[in-house]
Amino acid sequence: MNTVSIIKLILPFFMIFFSDALSQDYNPCRDRRFVSLLKKDLDDMSDREYNYFIKKEEDCSEYKKKKKKKKKKPTKSRKRVITKKKAKKNQIIKPLKETTFLPGIYFSSPLIRLQMTSKYENVSISGLKLETPISINLGKLNPYLVFEYRSYIFSYSEKEKKEIFGDFGGKALLVGLKIPMEIFKIKPEISMMTGKFHFTRGVLICLDLPQKLSSNSPLKIKYSLRTNIIQTSTKSGTGWVDFGLSFGYTLNKEIISSIRDLF
Repeated sequence: MNTVSIIKLILPFFMIFFSDALSQDYNPCRDRRFVSLLKKDLDDMSDREYNYFIKKEEDCSEYKKKKKKKKKKPTKSRKRVITKKKAKKNQIIKPLKETTFLPGIYFSSPLIRLQMTSKYENVSISGLKLETPISINLGKLNPYLVFEYRSYIFSYSEKEKKEIFGDFGGKALLVGLKIPMEIFKIKPEISMMTGKFHFTRGVLICLDLPQKLSSNSPLKIKYSLRTNIIQTSTKSGTGWVDFGLSFGYTLNKEIISSIRDLF
């Protein structure tokens, strides 16, 4: 088989492929003859030109409609990507809405202690906490008002040391804000409180992780990590980090109103 016969054999397939490619990208609105007829008055057109012009005008309007539909409607794969991105964005960090009061009690044990508290042998930390649904508008965070009464005593087991050094600690009355969130199906709560400690002012930063219980159960159990920073003088301070377990009981509006009716 010579070169001429091979070209003759391949040429029809090439022409079909080339014509299909052109037809896919063909824009009737840019047709040369149609564009030239646009400049011409209808009265000056021949019958053949007029028929050609009307046909291309219809093709052009259809072509524009198809282009608009393609722009408006994303493909299925694109829809899935957009939906996944939105879902992912909402799942990362989502503020939660509080609707109930939660009074509770907790007990803690120190994990890390600074110099002033590290020398003591015995430690007793406990407290009462009231979490409220009273919110403050700070954008998307929406923090809630919390109150805490805290007792912390660092002491020695030997009587001699007790008499010489004495105990470290006392009571603290704190007020602050709590931000409940949802991060990848985990619901941490961050609280920042301040108030009067046994020396002077101090700050308490708390991270609570609620234990999963029945949704109908009013009992709430939380694992707590608390960072305590206490000012001991104008230029110095001390602190510690403690880990604890808290137990609370939710009080909704119906329970509160029923309690009020009793009195």
